[in-house]
Amino acid sequence: MSITCFYYQFTFNNVHAHSNLGPYLILFDEAHDQYYTYSNERFKTALDYLNQTYDFNVYLNSEAFNNLTILLTYDLIIITNPGPNGNFSSTELEILKNYTELGGNLFLLCNYYDVENPLRDEKVIGHASFLNEIITTLNLPASFIEYDLQNDPPTVPGMARWIVEIDDSNFQNFHPIKQKIKTILTFTSGINVTQSQETIATGPIESYLINNETDKLNETPWLVTTQLAKSTITLCGSTVMFSDQNVTNTTGKKYTGISWINAADNLRLWANIIQWILINEIPNLFTMFLIFTCAFFAIGAGLYLYQSYFVSPKSTPIDLTKQNLQDERAMILKEARRRAKEGQYHAAAQLYKRAAKLSNKLGDYQAESNYTDKYRQFLSKSKK
Repeated sequence: MSITCFYYQFTFNNVHAHSNLGPYLILFDEAHDQYYTYSNERFKTALDYLNQTYDFNVYLNSEAFNNLTILLTYDLIIITNPGPNGNFSSTELEILKNYTELGGNLFLLCNYYDVENPLRDEKVIGHASFLNEIITTLNLPASFIEYDLQNDPPTVPGMARWIVEIDDSNFQNFHPIKQKIKTILTFTSGINVTQSQETIATGPIESYLINNETDKLNETPWLVTTQLAKSTITLCGSTVMFSDQNVTNTTGKKYTGISWINAADNLRLWANIIQWILINEIPNLFTMFLIFTCAFFAIGAGLYLYQSYFVSPKSTPIDLTKQNLQDERAMILKEARRRAKEGQYHAAAQLYKRAAKLSNKLGDYQAESNYTDKYRQFLSKSKK
């Protein structure tokens, strides 16, 4: 599955954001001297995973953020650790601020600092100052810091103390990002947080943050999120943990020959983060009150229905799931035909792709084949 690379000449009729129809659109930045990119295949699996679903379409960015109108066609911008020449201009900072004020979401990833390595690679290590310029412009209650997370004793036997396994107990309770996470593996820098409720994940209880002056911090946040008026901003201390780089090539180790993205539950964490940013919301206290209230009445109704079940004739159950899928497919096909009629062939192709996947779920394999052909037909047209 390929990802479209966008240069300065963006194509407006191929994208549409903030729409209930069609997939969410994600812009992955490669314009700020990043070491881990899709183009060099160091950050390929994570993006391919998103692009292979009908929920997300990923596009690559290779130019400065100088056009707000273009950025607003995307639901999320992902900016991984910039390189040593990856600073953001004042114009870019202002445009990113406007983007978030108008509802755009950001996912910023720094990287480890390799504090104990005097020959650290400047292309790879974190460049917090560049990302913190964005954070300061947005007035967020957090910032990246030049500390690495370490654990004594090492969480992975036979490996360095900065290669840290983190289990689900170190994630915020009940947060959707934690869903189905058992263990993740990271080599990460830290995040300074001024509001503890913004912290999603920390290091294990024995862990600490340390800089190259051997100063230590006991607070160990590395994954943080904050809600602005209309947008979600998520910060992660590690880019490498979602990359295609191998954890280690030394033989006989637990993660020998395994890429970071495929280590432990890292890929699931990546998917959870993106899905939460764009699809899920954390219930507030009022919402929780409504949930418990509804549950209370549901119990009473359930008891009544339980009794009725045994004294009333059984009726044929309605397959609501199938009906919902059929309704969704009909809506998607209607939109696909409209897009095709307007000459928006790329959008039409993606909608037919979704229709094909829904047909597969419905077991309608002939329709799946037909819509797959439509997808290929319009995808071909969009490239002419």
